[in-house]
Amino acid sequence: MKKKKLIFLLACGMCVSAFGTVALAEEAATEATAAEVQAAEGELSDDLYSFQLKLDGDLYQFPMSCEDFMALGWKYVENEDTEISPNSYSSFRFTKGNLEAYVDLFNLGLNTLPATQCSVGGMSIDSYQFGDAPETVIEFPKGITYNVSTLDDIKAAYGEASDTYESDLYTKLTYEYDSYQEIAFKVDSETGVLSEFDIENLVADEEANAAAAAEVSSEPTEDVLAYEAPTELGDDIHSGIVDFAGNLYQLPAPVSVFIENGFTLKTEESDSVVAGEYFGWFEMIKDGKEFRGTARNFSPNATTIENCFVTEVEADSYDADFPLTLPGGISNHMSADDLMPILETLPYEVSSDTDDYTYYTVQEKDNYDWSINITVKKEDNSVITIEYENR
Repeated sequence: MKKKKLIFLLACGMCVSAFGTVALAEEAATEATAAEVQAAEGELSDDLYSFQLKLDGDLYQFPMSCEDFMALGWKYVENEDTEISPNSYSSFRFTKGNLEAYVDLFNLGLNTLPATQCSVGGMSIDSYQFGDAPETVIEFPKGITYNVSTLDDIKAAYGEASDTYESDLYTKLTYEYDSYQEIAFKVDSETGVLSEFDIENLVADEEANAAAAAEVSSEPTEDVLAYEAPTELGDDIHSGIVDFAGNLYQLPAPVSVFIENGFTLKTEESDSVVAGEYFGWFEMIKDGKEFRGTARNFSPNATTIENCFVTEVEADSYDADFPLTLPGGISNHMSADDLMPILETLPYEVSSDTDDYTYYTVQEKDNYDWSINITVKKEDNSVITIEYENR
């Protein structure tokens, strides 16, 4: 597998901006329709942003299913057990005869999937990979051909690039349509012809996602069923146990447990379905005060927000001032004089100090999943904000 940083994407995908004139929108729609017609007929579009290419006469339209991609003769040569979590992608080696390519497989669906069940968002081939299959013919819109077309040919076909990078070895032209939607061409300085390309179009299938979301069960997941509420606060501040809004929780704690303890989920303000191994937004209310934040789905498959886990609670005198007490006795509205002896037993630091406030952070080295942030108001000499996180 080609080493490539895993990127988390918006669950809704990379939609093209809706801003612009009606005329431009109509023109774009006309171009898209024309490209679709040509693709259906097996013809290569004249539009670079159709994200099409032809390889040995076969038309590729990105994104496409991995099944359709492999039906064109490509063989997946990576670990068969590799999976891709929702809202992420990576690049894998595929071969077709002697030709090798790096292929972007992405998953903007709701559940973790085997790599070969994901979508193909694009591919790249360089001169080294092409060297073992020199008879291969790769064509792009407007007559640009791999190992044939020059820098001037590409500029004449597509105009000025969004970004141009020049070095002694090559010139790289990148044509960007939107986030994660671009085509890059490298022209070798010695040969003067197109020697590498990278086409990428990572777009979510919103219709398929909507259908999948409608089938997500609201039944408690195994993680939720395994959760046990604590019976005492204890003294271990690393335990994740908190006394929040009148009840004990051990973070991470399911949203459904907060609901059982008297919180009401504001469904119109919360995510209804959360993709596997991802997070969703929630907003709840209790005693007229709001509690909002993110909850993580630890399951590889999608579930409802009620089955996701709250990892952070907050007491804020300027917003929802729920009572919050941590193991060891830290609580909101305690005096700074009482706070300091407790902090001195912990790995704390003063993260900021102003005329009005002192901000403390408690966090152990190499453990960024657990932290406490405390704000002391100097005028009152009291704790006004506590944030406790345990992921």
